[in-house]
Amino acid sequence: MNLINIQKGEWPRFLLAFSYFFFLLAGYFMLRPIRGTVAANHSESLHLLYTGTFISMLLLVPVFGWLVSRFRRGRFIPGIYLFFISNLIFFVFAFKGEATLDWVQYAFYIWLSVFNLFVVSIFWSFMADIFRPGQAQRLFGSIMAGGSLGAISGPLLTARWVEHIGSSGVMILAIILLLLATTIAIALGRFERGQQQNPQAVIIGGSVWEGAVKVFRSKYLLLICLLMLSHNLTSTFLYNGLAVLVDRNITGFDERTEFFSYVDLIVQVLAFLFQFLITSRLVIFLGMPRTAVLPPILLAAGFTLLGSSLGLVLFAAIQVAQRALNYGLLGPVKEMLFTVVDRETKYKSKNFIDTVVYRGSDVTASWIFKGMMTAGLSLSQIAWIYVPLMGIWAAIAWRLGTTYLRLKAQLDSVSG
Repeated sequence: MNLINIQKGEWPRFLLAFSYFFFLLAGYFMLRPIRGTVAANHSESLHLLYTGTFISMLLLVPVFGWLVSRFRRGRFIPGIYLFFISNLIFFVFAFKGEATLDWVQYAFYIWLSVFNLFVVSIFWSFMADIFRPGQAQRLFGSIMAGGSLGAISGPLLTARWVEHIGSSGVMILAIILLLLATTIAIALGRFERGQQQNPQAVIIGGSVWEGAVKVFRSKYLLLICLLMLSHNLTSTFLYNGLAVLVDRNITGFDERTEFFSYVDLIVQVLAFLFQFLITSRLVIFLGMPRTAVLPPILLAAGFTLLGSSLGLVLFAAIQVAQRALNYGLLGPVKEMLFTVVDRETKYKSKNFIDTVVYRGSDVTASWIFKGMMTAGLSLSQIAWIYVPLMGIWAAIAWRLGTTYLRLKAQLDSVSG
């Protein structure tokens, strides 16, 4: 019990949330290596794929806002999941391995990028809605560990089976896992309504665009956006750079898919260790501000190393470290930041930040990367340029952490 610090009465909700996130990320991470292969196959066009993803986000966010405003949580969450699962059925029939048409690969890349942000954002909006800030500090790391176990299982299954059942077979297995996640999401919603003795959960209401408007009116939410931009400038460089190096060094669709599967597997093993054993204890021991500044400080050292020496293995290792820190430390911290805001902000504004702002910063980062490569800069030179960014990121993280503590104290005084 002390290992994951769960208190009496929290086990049913925790286990449902843990299982929900496990199956959700297992399904997604079975598909992610296929997206990595598409990225390597079209590394020269990644900035256009990022742009296409961003435009898709812009089109879908008002639809999501309308759903949140009109339907209760127990309907719009499974409805969105079932919509994305129905899309995946199309790709099961459209993918033909090496013979897959380019437009199908482009569409899959954009679709999976949209799918990932929407369904994970919805999951954490749900978690921020049902767990109090104090519970979030203790439990979010362990709940995220359930996702990491799923993310370990997903690429492991893909690496094991892709040569035998092909990408379409992998997608069928992913559909099964995503259906299980949807079923558990429904069960968790019903459990929450039963606990609150409220069989008809309140519809959030408000305008379709209210979430976006709140972001630009709140210094706290704008700081979260800047945190995300700083991280994404870093992660997009590492993602694009690795795609370039894989394109130069590894040939074959299945071989590249297998490589990205093992990269994903290592990332998630490390992330799981952080989430299950370290993150919650760090937040409690160091406090939110000091915990939030750890990722940029550690990555600054990694980028300095990349600037001095470069190769496929080293570059992959730094990307593994960045993603492990993102999933294992930065991710739980970011989700905790939303536990001190109102319910409409948890769903609408958070979704706007997690989708439009996130992919907007991705687009910005990808075009910057493309511009630097076109200008003739090497990956090592670009790595040096990014080192000062880590200092800016650390300053933003510290300010966010201190603001969170103030908001949490205000919330505790009201509820206490």
